[in-house]
Amino acid sequence: MKVFIASSANLTIDEKYVNIASQVAELFAAKKFDLMFGAANYSMMGACYEAFVKHNRKIIACTVSKYECDFKKLTKAKCIKTPDTLERFRKLYFKSDFIIILPGGIGTLAEFSSAVEEYRASSGDKRIILFNYDGYYNGLIDWMKQNIDTGFFIDDLTDCFDIVSSIDELEKIVDNYKINYSLSKRIGKKEL
Repeated sequence: MKVFIASSANLTIDEKYVNIASQVAELFAAKKFDLMFGAANYSMMGACYEAFVKHNRKIIACTVSKYECDFKKLTKAKCIKTPDTLERFRKLYFKSDFIIILPGGIGTLAEFSSAVEEYRASSGDKRIILFNYDGYYNGLIDWMKQNIDTGFFIDDLTDCFDIVSSIDELEKIVDNYKINYSLSKRIGKKEL
């Protein structure tokens, strides 16, 4: 199974965000997921990369030409360059099984929005989690509620993703997902 972890690669963020990225990555790597991410070896993305390297898991790093110099420091990753961020997102979305959105900037917000819209529009089968660490996404959550109340969003939009605010909540969802994923694979094989 592959997890796409969306997060920041900004060097000016508070260290608490790097620490939570490390904890999240450790959780997924220890549970035998492989990593798909945006190809930086520093900040939150770097913490994710290091956790998966430590657990000897497969890593796919995907970015655009502007940032391909980051590939040089990702010696344990399969690196994929895409012509634009839209194609980058397509690869990360369609090749992953599970998507976790950590605190981040405009790129992370674009990935969250795109993942939810793709899931909604195509009856998606991905598990999408918005990690509202330390209330980071409270404003976004309020905005989504406002858009539901005013009719700009349909009610089922919130059925496309889950919101967690702790590692314990996330771990319960991941464990449940793995059980259901395993079961569906076994049932699928028998039906063939």
